[in-house]
Amino acid sequence: MKLQKCLEKVFSDRQIIVSSNSQLKSFTLTARHQVGMAVGASVVLGLVGFLGVQNSLQKSELALQENTLAQMQDKVRTVSLKLMQEKVSLARTQGELEQQYARLEDILTERKALEHTLQEATTDLKSTETALDSRDQYARELEKRISMLSAKLKHTNTRSEDLSLQITKINKELYHTAAERDQIAKDQILSQKKLGSLKRELQLFQTSKDQIYNDLQQAKQQLSAFHLESREQKNREKALQAEITDLKSRLASIATENRELITRVHEQAEQSIVSLKETITLTGLNPDTIFAPDLHEGRGGPYLAFRMPDDLLKAEQDYYEDAAKMELMLAKWTTLNSLMNNIPLARPTDVGYVSSSFGTRRDPIKKKKSFHAGIDIAGPKNTAVYSTAPGQVKVAGYKPAYGVMVEIDHGQGFVTRYGHLKKTYVKKGDIIDFRTKIGLMGSTGRSTGRHVHYEIMYNGKHQDPANFFKAGNYAFKPVPKPADD
Repeated sequence: MKLQKCLEKVFSDRQIIVSSNSQLKSFTLTARHQVGMAVGASVVLGLVGFLGVQNSLQKSELALQENTLAQMQDKVRTVSLKLMQEKVSLARTQGELEQQYARLEDILTERKALEHTLQEATTDLKSTETALDSRDQYARELEKRISMLSAKLKHTNTRSEDLSLQITKINKELYHTAAERDQIAKDQILSQKKLGSLKRELQLFQTSKDQIYNDLQQAKQQLSAFHLESREQKNREKALQAEITDLKSRLASIATENRELITRVHEQAEQSIVSLKETITLTGLNPDTIFAPDLHEGRGGPYLAFRMPDDLLKAEQDYYEDAAKMELMLAKWTTLNSLMNNIPLARPTDVGYVSSSFGTRRDPIKKKKSFHAGIDIAGPKNTAVYSTAPGQVKVAGYKPAYGVMVEIDHGQGFVTRYGHLKKTYVKKGDIIDFRTKIGLMGSTGRSTGRHVHYEIMYNGKHQDPANFFKAGNYAFKPVPKPADD
């Protein structure tokens, strides 16, 4: 009742008078109209208040969303910055890889130059041995000639002594002839009968005397010629002795140089063998196990007792022994090099990075723990894939687990596989060389993206390719040049 009275007082009937054009008009507002207007005003005010509160809440929510958006933008900027840093790091890594591959090519070039130098040294050694043989033959011919000249000189001296004896006999005969002539002169007085015969004998004697005198002059001339030839022969002997001494000195010098050359070649071959064995050790394999069948020396033949030639000098014996050791060491080095050519030490691609290593890993398809029998190398589109050693293609086709794949047998128990290729450039049975282009990198078969799956097997057992890459880097590193003496 009180509320109704209050409402009646507040909302009593009211009359509103409005003046318009000097005319007065009145409007009566009943209590009902006033209550309706009050209620409408309250509703309007409430609606305005509700809208204001809702606007405040929307502004607060908008501010919260703007704050969240700013945080997300900061995260995006941070991720973008990291992405740019990763791209820079990737570009730097690619540059380093390109430098490493360029360095690898230089190393291959230096290795070929070293092999060429070694071949030239071997050729020089053979030519030196040929020169030594020809000089020994020349020295033996000189000794034979000296012996012949000495025999001829001895014969000449004997002939000269015989002629001297003949001249002495002739002088005695002249003496006796003169005595006989005197006796004939005396007998001529005593016996005229014998005069004619004595005159004839005298004429004969005179003729013999002239002949003997001529023979004597010829004998003197021959003796002088023999003396002159003897002096010339002695001079020639001295010259030959000097030449022989010079030849012996030169032979000694050449022998010393040959020994030094053999020593250097032996040491270099031994160092190369040690280096090759260290390279195989880096792959994780035992070099003695790999090389044992090929380095076993085959020997045989009938037994013949050794007899050293009497004319072979001690220096020549040492030289031949050193040369035999050097030839054995070079044969081992050549065998090891030929075996090394069949071991896959290079990378199958020039570019790319290892996306999955050898051994235990989480399978990319089943997301379970598994064993990875090779190494995955990811790279740009259409990256070329090369053979890592010479050999024969055994498989070139599609396999479900490997996709388009190539399998190469390199001999000596080594086999390599290249999986998930886009296409191949070889076929089964092809004989290929080192770094033959065999295909393009792809994502065929059981693969989540572009890469090449690379495997190495030795005697049927999988090996870690990373160890072979490390061994390849060691094998192809630059050889330091020896310091000048």
